[in-house]
Amino acid sequence: MAVLPAQNEAYADFIFQYSQNTHGEREYTSNDFFEIIDEIYAVVYISRESIGEISIADYNYGAVPKYYVPMDTEALNASGILRIQNQPYLNLKGKGTAVAIIDSGIDYENKAFIDAVGKSRIAYLWDQSIPTEWDEESDAARNGRTVPYGREFTGKEIDEALGSDDPKKVVSSVDENGHGTFLAGIAAGSGNAAQDFLGAAPEASLIIVKLKQMKEYLREFYLVPEGIDAYQENDIMFAVQYAINRARKMNMPLSICIGLGTNLGAHIGEGPLNQYLDSVSRYKQRAVSVAAGNEGNMRHHFGGMIEDGEQEMVVETRVGAGEPGFVMEFWGNAPNFYSMQIQTPFGEEADVLTSRGGEVQDIRFIFSNTRIQATYVRLERQSGSTLIFLRMIEPAEGIWRFRIFSNAIYQAGFHMWLPPRGVISNETYFLESSPANTITSPGDSEAVMTVTAYDYRNESLYVEAGRGYLSDGKIKPDFAAPGVEITSTLPGGKFVKRSGTSLAAAQTAGAAALLLEWASVKGNSPFLNGKSIKNYFIRAAGRSTGRQYPNPEWGYGKLNLYGTFEVLP
Repeated sequence: MAVLPAQNEAYADFIFQYSQNTHGEREYTSNDFFEIIDEIYAVVYISRESIGEISIADYNYGAVPKYYVPMDTEALNASGILRIQNQPYLNLKGKGTAVAIIDSGIDYENKAFIDAVGKSRIAYLWDQSIPTEWDEESDAARNGRTVPYGREFTGKEIDEALGSDDPKKVVSSVDENGHGTFLAGIAAGSGNAAQDFLGAAPEASLIIVKLKQMKEYLREFYLVPEGIDAYQENDIMFAVQYAINRARKMNMPLSICIGLGTNLGAHIGEGPLNQYLDSVSRYKQRAVSVAAGNEGNMRHHFGGMIEDGEQEMVVETRVGAGEPGFVMEFWGNAPNFYSMQIQTPFGEEADVLTSRGGEVQDIRFIFSNTRIQATYVRLERQSGSTLIFLRMIEPAEGIWRFRIFSNAIYQAGFHMWLPPRGVISNETYFLESSPANTITSPGDSEAVMTVTAYDYRNESLYVEAGRGYLSDGKIKPDFAAPGVEITSTLPGGKFVKRSGTSLAAAQTAGAAALLLEWASVKGNSPFLNGKSIKNYFIRAAGRSTGRQYPNPEWGYGKLNLYGTFEVLP
């Protein structure tokens, strides 16, 4: 018996708007399998035998799921959260709210997620990675399923596990890398005085989704090395919808934390996950906090402008020794026409063809084993931009030159991105990189809270934090929260310090839960939504004298929850 298509390598995943066939020209067949996410988006699983190799030439770019990786490597007081927790009249600690952590799972045996009477504060745990057996003929696995794939555990089952001699026999879910546990601790961990530790919303109920690793065919397509934790866009979308459904079942307002990011896409918030998170943020009693990313100083972004009268610009990229391969994307602003010539470190040149109607061009060289698969998309549907998608397979070590040409009808602005840290070596980067516009997606979503990180001890920005603004000029990040040397818990109960913008997003998710407790649970503003919460946080953000706001580093300032209550109408 096989596993469900969502977990089965024999099936390819495509995201589409099911009101119309927007994933490509291919018509669906009776052998395709569908899973609806919400009233707009769904995923179709198609047998890979029937479609061959995946390429964006054959399918709309947005239909192929992108991959996302973790954004991390006395904070509560700096954000004004402790003052709100301890304020006698307000006394907000997240009670009656739900905080969702969509990441690598959670150590449910950790005392940070157990209340004073020994009960788990985790209301629901969905482990997407647990294989689900499936009979293709009868589709029997659908009968009685509470989740699309994987396994769901309820709070009752987790309590049974906690009282068992062998908890993993009852609830088998494990957080292998600890990132999800760490974020959950920051957002909603119970206090530990000995470790000087307290989560932002220590009485909130937790909804946890352990994302499954990306499928191997997609890992190969995007050239993501084995051993790198990477998750699919559609799995994140299913996770968000799951959290919404379970919060609704508990009749609780919901604060969602996503501490993941990618460098794929046009970075203007037009992808399926972006659009979905924006719609979620505009619904009452929901808030979404996402990381700005840790790409600010990684030299993975190049921003160029071919001025009127000029014809070309050269982008130099250093490729480190032993780099097995990576995907590079070029995004050119409309309405200009762009073309590209590639020069290897040995001087060989090849033109990316612009007249092949989106077909994959296979480029090979004489003096190296490098192979480049190039796809030219003159008008990418979601962004309206020109896209050149390059799969660099076994690239030769040295300086690669990408010569960009444009007819420059208007100032020809363009951007190029390399994969995020961890996916490529530190020795692969743009020689003249730009730290601007290094917000990772989904931090480029308009309505979500995109949070950068700072060190509350010395008021300095986290050196690796992604910078704004977006490619289209929209202001991101929205604000900063503590994210440098932050204490939280790992599987096994150990407490450590880590840094990263995902930690700042987790603290913001906890702060949003406290505001939702005041607004929804206590009935002060029952129609408050995520975008309104973002705007309140922006209005009350702490700002330093001598610095102009908003700015590409800090957004509108520093998170100040106490100040937010001072500006509420």
